[in-house]
Amino acid sequence: MSVETTVPEPVLDEATRDFVRRSMQAGLVELADIKKVVVSLMTEDVVFTPDRLAQGMVGADLLTPWQAKKLLAGKARGFHLGNYRLLRPLGRGGMGVVFLARHAVMNRLMALKILPSEASKDSRRIERFKEEARASAKLEHPNIVQAFDFSESDGKLFIVMEYIEGVDLHRAVARDGVMSPTEALDAMIQTTDALAHAHQRGIVHRDIKPSNLLLRNDGVIKVSDMGLARIGYTAAGTDAPNRLTGTADFIAPEQAIDSHTVDARADIYSLGCTWYFLLVGKPPFSGNNVAQRLAKHQTAKVPLVSDTRSDCPPAISLLIQRMMAKRPVDRPASAAELLTQLRRIAGSKLAGRELANRPRSEQIATPPDDSSSFASLDDSGPLGEASPAAMAEIAEIDFGSLPPIDLATLPGAAVPVSPLAAPSNAATKTTTPKTKRTGGDVESGQSILLGIGLALSIVALLAVVGVTFYQVTKDDKASPRLKTMEDGKGNVIVIEQ
Repeated sequence: MSVETTVPEPVLDEATRDFVRRSMQAGLVELADIKKVVVSLMTEDVVFTPDRLAQGMVGADLLTPWQAKKLLAGKARGFHLGNYRLLRPLGRGGMGVVFLARHAVMNRLMALKILPSEASKDSRRIERFKEEARASAKLEHPNIVQAFDFSESDGKLFIVMEYIEGVDLHRAVARDGVMSPTEALDAMIQTTDALAHAHQRGIVHRDIKPSNLLLRNDGVIKVSDMGLARIGYTAAGTDAPNRLTGTADFIAPEQAIDSHTVDARADIYSLGCTWYFLLVGKPPFSGNNVAQRLAKHQTAKVPLVSDTRSDCPPAISLLIQRMMAKRPVDRPASAAELLTQLRRIAGSKLAGRELANRPRSEQIATPPDDSSSFASLDDSGPLGEASPAAMAEIAEIDFGSLPPIDLATLPGAAVPVSPLAAPSNAATKTTTPKTKRTGGDVESGQSILLGIGLALSIVALLAVVGVTFYQVTKDDKASPRLKTMEDGKGNVIVIEQ
């Protein structure tokens, strides 16, 4: 009377099996975890494609979307760097690509800045990268991204840095619009405080711009990317000759001419350009090419913010003009002096939480004109193609034994049962009961069972009625009758009748 049930098995074509092998070769997932995802997805369909399995693994938090994308593209090596697992790219700095990574033991999120492969044979760029690490190590300030380690793994040099959960100011403006005067002033006070700390230690950033100022989710500004920073105000350096050091839209006039001899006032000029951008939404000077923009930094009159923003206080507009003076001598002499002026402008009006309370859009912004934006980023980093030898070691993948699954939730159609069989060659197999019954036999059996059940019900009812009748009519003499009376002396006498 039992019916034999065939347990369905997943159908994976060759491309899907290769995706599974790459995932395992990359050291990102174990086969047991993949099987759990497969079992879950089989409740909808037993036929798998690489994209469908990848989406399921992302949904199960086994892979990040970036990892899945790269595995689907054929990458299988380089997802680990030292003790860190790469999760996704965060952006690109002056000297390399920055990745979000998780420490294998401590489970802590960090930012890894990795020197590109093409630079690993360039002694000048290697020394420049080391100098960035040394500059970061000298700085410890709440408004500067902290560097924790400099290391090498598999021939890759990288800097381990603090991970900032938020966006840079370039993208914040693109996403949420220009800042109010108080919000921008808050950003300038925090940034200037950080620059004063760096300048006191003989470090000039040389690349202050909105995309290098990170806005943490709680409103704290973090100065990042010391890739172009220079330690000490000397003419010696590792900069390449005849190469622009800085960003054309925010570079000081003297830095465009000679980046070796600039001092802290070059950072103040770039900070003035950044302040202008936060209030207006574009750099102070425009041009069709880099040469035109550089020329305007040299000769063009600095535009007044108040001409565009009527709500901008004159004191702010005039201070920006002074910060962007063509001659360094006409600017604030130091970041410490500038910080005093900024705090004087803020007075008691600035509560210190302006950026934290800034309204934010849920839209993910990618500025189209930002060369350091994610859209223009080569996010492969240290990744490499799958190794044929390693793939061969895990050529056989057994999906015949899967974790328990509720068969009632699986599709009821005919199910292929050949493990890892390609859909085009999969042989379908339907379940066949060992004993077949006619419709009349089934109905006859059901009638007999119904009659037996009815008879048992009647017997039970009669038994209940009988017990009840007995309780009502049983002889009540079983209980003696007692009578009390008093004698003449006041005593109570109990007698049985």
